[in-house]
Amino acid sequence: MPHAPEKFIERSVDSLQKIYAVIVALAIGQAIQTISGNPSEILSHLPGFLAFVAIVVPFYHGMNRHLDKCYIERTENVVQGALLFDFIVFFSLASLLFVFSTSIKTGLQSFVILGGLLVVDSVWALVSHWIHYRGFVPSILRWSVINSIILVAALFIYVLQVYDDGTKCWLLLVLAIIRTICDYKFCWNFYFPQQQSAAPTIA
Repeated sequence: MPHAPEKFIERSVDSLQKIYAVIVALAIGQAIQTISGNPSEILSHLPGFLAFVAIVVPFYHGMNRHLDKCYIERTENVVQGALLFDFIVFFSLASLLFVFSTSIKTGLQSFVILGGLLVVDSVWALVSHWIHYRGFVPSILRWSVINSIILVAALFIYVLQVYDDGTKCWLLLVLAIIRTICDYKFCWNFYFPQQQSAAPTIA
């Protein structure tokens, strides 16, 4: 049976995961409503919707793995205040996911919100690496690298005058899918650990 401090951390992590899950569920519901309207408009909204799906899966999966690895599997040397920091960031990320889901109908502008989401996630990954993962092979740091590369490519597409807004949306969707593929490819052992360990050793 876990000691009182460990039990408190487990309850706090569980509460954070539930709050995150509720907001993400609301975002998914909102996104689905976007493509359940006028059939003639579905095609124009499809890039934003598919980009949302491509992003929400690793974000939800990654958040839960991070919390489990840093606060449940690892029961020693938990940094004071780190869970509160994660709560603030994850609540902000979930809120941005919801805002993104409500803005899908705006087309290209919705991808600006998605870009903001990746910026916040990149900064959090850098800080979280310093707090939790120093001295280990850090998949979480790879998130920041992947996000940064995708953001640069997305900015280039966004400002490019060769394509119209509709074409840019489809190109940005491709980038969102590439980001998720790279995420799982380079961080596979983080998402699907082969064995449990007490310390956050991440391949």
